[in-house]
Amino acid sequence: MSINSLDTFKKVAIENNYEFMDDIEANRTREGVITYGYKIDKDSINGNKSNKWAFYNTEDDMFLLTFSKSSFFFGDETPYDKIYESVKNKCIYFKIINHQGTDYVTYSCPESSYKGKIGFVVKDDSGFIMHFPNE
Repeated sequence: MSINSLDTFKKVAIENNYEFMDDIEANRTREGVITYGYKIDKDSINGNKSNKWAFYNTEDDMFLLTFSKSSFFFGDETPYDKIYESVKNKCIYFKIINHQGTDYVTYSCPESSYKGKIGFVVKDDSGFIMHFPNE
């Protein structure tokens, strides 16, 4: 709930031992997206892999965190589960927001420093946490 700018996004990523990836390493063509991964398995042929990713879009200040939901990596409770549980306890349900064909349950968090809503969804054995800036 402390991410409210590119600077604080980077601070949170670095303090949690995420590694910066430039556009070439990240195999991304989209400009303006800052990418960090946790314990990245770098593979130029099959693509880089990590069980936790963090993305920040500098064009709209939207950020996205992804976590593997596989019990192989984290056991029964994943970082996604811990964050989601905390948000459900501290924040107020807002509404379902559809983003690019995926429904996110979103919350309004009075204690947060960002402007907008925070959304959650599990898809393809990964947990996604997305910031939806105020429009």
